[in-house]
Amino acid sequence: MGHRDLISHQQLMFLVYTLHFSATELLLPSSLAGTGKSGGWMAPLVSFFLSAVPVALMLGLLVRRHPHLGLGALSHHLLGRLPARLLMLLTTLFNVGLTALCLRDMVEAIPVAILPVTPTLAVALPFLLVAGYGAYCGAEVLARLAFFFMVIAVSLFSLVVVTLLRLVRALHLLPLWDQSPLQLVAAAWPTTGWYAESWTFLPLAAMVDRPQYAGRGLIAGALIAAVHLMSCTALSIGIFGHSLVAHFAFPIHALFQQITIGEFVERLDVILITICLLGMIVKTATHLWLAVDAAQFALGLRNQRPLLLALGLAAVLWMLSIPNLPWLFAFSTTVWTPFSLCLGLGVPALLLAASWIRERQYRPPDISS
Repeated sequence: MGHRDLISHQQLMFLVYTLHFSATELLLPSSLAGTGKSGGWMAPLVSFFLSAVPVALMLGLLVRRHPHLGLGALSHHLLGRLPARLLMLLTTLFNVGLTALCLRDMVEAIPVAILPVTPTLAVALPFLLVAGYGAYCGAEVLARLAFFFMVIAVSLFSLVVVTLLRLVRALHLLPLWDQSPLQLVAAAWPTTGWYAESWTFLPLAAMVDRPQYAGRGLIAGALIAAVHLMSCTALSIGIFGHSLVAHFAFPIHALFQQITIGEFVERLDVILITICLLGMIVKTATHLWLAVDAAQFALGLRNQRPLLLALGLAAVLWMLSIPNLPWLFAFSTTVWTPFSLCLGLGVPALLLAASWIRERQYRPPDISS
């Protein structure tokens, strides 16, 4: 941990895809169907253009203008010492909160398929231990794991499409709204905040070996995640109808339960949860790594190991304060999404403005005239 190994923009794409998609495929289709009705499957693409694209473009421009400078070093260079430390403390809290949300997602999802009636801590602590080791190994190792997750996830979804496409009713996918097309914007609200969380990916983008391609990796990863989520939601709505999908806690889990191959291969939903577990390990470990990286800069520490343990335990305590999944969803839509969206658009814009101001201040005068 703490090594600044370089990664390619393709590895950044794999990692961004995993961070955006690894939990959404389980939780968000029911929300998209409940709010957006039969046209809710289009909401991820709306969110992609509303938040993922502008945030990725701003981060890509920052990396291009200031190559290989992480969020702490860049904010210190552009804003000064005290504002930089305050921003990094905020970044630490933000990523610890995301780590806690990831833990809560897993303690809700794992008992559904493979470990029923398992105590919360019995699921959370081993999961956090593995994720903590991933954070200790660093972002370069996590990017390699993200590649395997992306290949397996895309392959598994291709299997689902091949085996269940005959059950899809095209009329279920017609965008018919009860009120107005604004329902699509309302359905896109949770995923808009989800994509806005990518403002914390600046340290990952700064690790790209060719900084001019960092923005491309960020946009490509978010786009693939949006298309994959949109496809999963469309398949669920096309088979079950939006009314039934809206009442499922985990629609994709119900989707996998419909698969039988040759009347002998069943319970592929267990494989789904296992694959999701890999993605959530990468996501949790990455956010924990980002939290520790920000806290080290904010506190001016050299040794990151105590921070890894302390922030991991803080995430567990934060996770235990979340009562249940409906409360978590209500909190995410009413509090977390606006907060994430403000930071996602505000922090990169602030850094870009500071960068342009400093460039103008230190630009040599034009004496040719």
